[in-house]
Amino acid sequence: MKRRSALKLMGSAAGLALTGRGWAQDGPYPSRTIKIIVSSTPGSATDLAGRLVGDLLFAKYGQSVVIENRAGAGGVIGMQAAAASKPDGYTLTTGGLGHNVLPPATLQGLPLDIPTALRPIAQVAEFVNALVVRTDHPANSVPELVEYLRASKRKPLYGSNGVGSSSQMTAELFAMRTGLKFDHVPYKGAADALVGTANGDLDICFMNLPPTLAMVEGKRLKALAVTSAYRARQLPAVPTMQEQGMTDFDVTSWLGMYAPAKVDPAIIAQLSDVIVKGLATPEFQARIIGAGFEPKLRNAAEFQAFSAAEFKRWSEVAQRAGIVVAYGGK
Repeated sequence: MKRRSALKLMGSAAGLALTGRGWAQDGPYPSRTIKIIVSSTPGSATDLAGRLVGDLLFAKYGQSVVIENRAGAGGVIGMQAAAASKPDGYTLTTGGLGHNVLPPATLQGLPLDIPTALRPIAQVAEFVNALVVRTDHPANSVPELVEYLRASKRKPLYGSNGVGSSSQMTAELFAMRTGLKFDHVPYKGAADALVGTANGDLDICFMNLPPTLAMVEGKRLKALAVTSAYRARQLPAVPTMQEQGMTDFDVTSWLGMYAPAKVDPAIIAQLSDVIVKGLATPEFQARIIGAGFEPKLRNAAEFQAFSAAEFKRWSEVAQRAGIVVAYGGK
């Protein structure tokens, strides 16, 4: 059987039929293909992280790894598929702030209880959001942008990659801190929101750095700030929000790996150890940074505690901003 790298796969359920291994486990874990469900579009931050982990697992175990993109409904479609899969350790999923914390913090009536349906395996990275505008925008700093938007005779627009996403929550935090009133334009994916910003359809966009980086470097977008307390090593000339007068504005997104809740704890512990140790090697650290992430590794127990704290934090922001809404608009 031909070995396949996760980065070379777009992945589909049909791809599983090509492995020739069947579904019966015939040896120590893992003895056949591992599937990683990505609840977002190809090229997104979640997708990039999933493919990095896929490559790591392939290198460690010599087993094929299939990446299956199931975007839609703010990641809920993919998470439902992962949670409903057989809990044998052969179906994993990527997730993080935008999929596992913000939806249950901002949406009522979800078809699954995300915090209990999926079990954290390991955190793999964190990344900042960048505040971007079109390249010919007259503002070249956050204070200039705020002044420009306040002088506007119309209500400005911000875009995001979905209701309850980290890009929306960061924009709402910006609105709260500045007193500006925006209309929100949700897009299906990060790429569409970024193109809308570049085309001038949107006034601003706070978007994850990994999918944004190429458009900033290619001069299709202008980055005015990053949202973390530190400057992003990929955009060292771009100042932070705090450096431009936005006190205590510190937002980072993060990503990790999850499994269905009933997966054997021994498999969770094994995968956690493999992922944390593997991604700490110089090769994968360089790849994480090159993709626009900041390496940030937590094992299963640490990741569980961190996720719970993040859920509490962003639930409070959602309540204050008044953006707790019904899932699916029902």
